[in-house]
Amino acid sequence: MKYKMLVLASAIAAVSLPALHNAAQAETPPPVAAPAEALPPEVTGPDKELDLFRSSLRMEKWKFVREAMGLNGDEEKKFLSQYNKYEADLKKLNDKRVAIIKDYAASFENMNDKKADELVKRSFEFRKQRNALLEKYYGKVAKATSKVIGARFLQVESVLQGAGDVAIGSDIPLMSK
Repeated sequence: MKYKMLVLASAIAAVSLPALHNAAQAETPPPVAAPAEALPPEVTGPDKELDLFRSSLRMEKWKFVREAMGLNGDEEKKFLSQYNKYEADLKKLNDKRVAIIKDYAASFENMNDKKADELVKRSFEFRKQRNALLEKYYGKVAKATSKVIGARFLQVESVLQGAGDVAIGSDIPLMSK
């Protein structure tokens, strides 16, 4: 049970980005139009808390991204038109990651070769889809703004994802022998 709770806590970390702590401390003006979110009315209990937490983290992430991108008003509007879509797609993808971590937590104490292999394959698929999503939105951001801004977007997202991966990986207990 102890490990299930630890792994479940890591599911929450799956959507958090530890690099945001410093960004949250920075005094930046609120964005012109930050990514908007609304919870479906049927979401309740722990899932609602997780969704509210994730929404809050996305707002903090936007502050960090906004500061790191350093765009002027027109560039920011063009960037934001693509970034909102990217964030919506990334949220859906991160839902899959949370499901993998929850499945890992549920199976942790009774892990077998078949389940371990399934979880690994799902994790590889998640990573492939995340890389494909970054590639897709690099093109969209570059087309809407410039290739330099698209490349900067890719750099910022790669740093945030890398930091998140390290945080998640270090919080999830290793499978037993």
